[in-house]
Amino acid sequence: MKQVRGLGSRITDKDGSSTVEDTKIGTFFKNRIQKMGTGIKTATDAVTGGVVEKLVINKRGDGSSDVLKDQDEDEANGGGGSEDEPAVEVMTNEEKKKFRMPPDDTLQKMIIIGKQKVKGVSIQDYYEVAWSEGNDCDKEPIYGPFLTSCGKNDVKVNKWESREGGYKGDWCGESYTQQRIVTFNFMKQTIGQTLVSVQHTQRCRRIENDRCILHMSLKMKGFPYADCFVVEVRHVASRVGENDILVEIGLHVRFLKSCLFESKIRTNTTAETTKLQMDLLALIVEGCKSYTKEIAGDEEDEEEEEVDVEEEFEETAEESKDIICDLPFIRFFITLGAKIFLWPFIKLDLFDPFPPTTVDEALTNVRRRVGLLEKISCDGVTDEQKHRVAKELKAIQASLKNIEAITSISKKDIVS
Repeated sequence: MKQVRGLGSRITDKDGSSTVEDTKIGTFFKNRIQKMGTGIKTATDAVTGGVVEKLVINKRGDGSSDVLKDQDEDEANGGGGSEDEPAVEVMTNEEKKKFRMPPDDTLQKMIIIGKQKVKGVSIQDYYEVAWSEGNDCDKEPIYGPFLTSCGKNDVKVNKWESREGGYKGDWCGESYTQQRIVTFNFMKQTIGQTLVSVQHTQRCRRIENDRCILHMSLKMKGFPYADCFVVEVRHVASRVGENDILVEIGLHVRFLKSCLFESKIRTNTTAETTKLQMDLLALIVEGCKSYTKEIAGDEEDEEEEEVDVEEEFEETAEESKDIICDLPFIRFFITLGAKIFLWPFIKLDLFDPFPPTTVDEALTNVRRRVGLLEKISCDGVTDEQKHRVAKELKAIQASLKNIEAITSISKKDIVS
């Protein structure tokens, strides 16, 4: 019997009859071929289990054909299956408790700004609470009202869109099944008040009930250097154990072109975005509480997790303690080396300002210092204290004028 493997393969028998098999649904199939009379009976067992329908066309030498639609006879007849059927792996309760999703590769390239475990919540409930805005579910909108509560104006959260082939992320290059646009604006204090327009391009995909990824790209307009960078924010919710999820938030400031103030922009943007995203995470966790499921044994699992966290904290603290203990020795050697090799060559006059050579120069330096004293001393004091300070400074200015007058008279007497 000659066989050519593949979808729609033709199998030719000795008597000239042939069979063309075309599988309608399912993936990862294993073909079993068994000769029965003048025709060929083909049965396919799906790795994932269940009954798989097949379309079998038997063509004979006389050109006639018949279409047979059958099911897996082992399932239909209640048979025990054949020897070559793979065993279905079933996770034990202990394995379910220890279940962890592999790390998200893109998240590892970002700064992790937040992490929160939510107990007793499914990925479906998390998605509906956090990102559905109440569309196609009974959950209340959360993202739009959150932005409004943060002082954002003209907030518009468009509905999720989907298309064949999905959507590709600009930075991560990954494919997502959904995409939506969120727009709003707000007043920002730069050089005066300026109106900043913001657009979030949000993309989402879910991996069964094990992971939900929400990636958003933030673009802004309306202030200097706004066109130089894009903020990438990523929310990854992954199943932990059998009933809990772990939500992690990553951030990356992506510069589109070189910028003189790149470091300052990255620092300020990271601080502002971190606060906003952590407030959003807290709101999401609070919203998920209504959908938590109480599972027996959660208290024991929580105690085990607390022990693991405490051990990790103790290890980190011990490492930090070792570093701190080494600091006095490092400081000692640096100080000793400076005193031996540098101090003999340093002149103390270098640390003092150049001394004035005339009375006018001395008075000018004093007046400058008095001006600085006036600015510093008036900060953080009451109006009454400011009045008293101003009175004393006025007396100092009068004394300086008297000194200037006396020295000028002395100069005239010397000249005459």
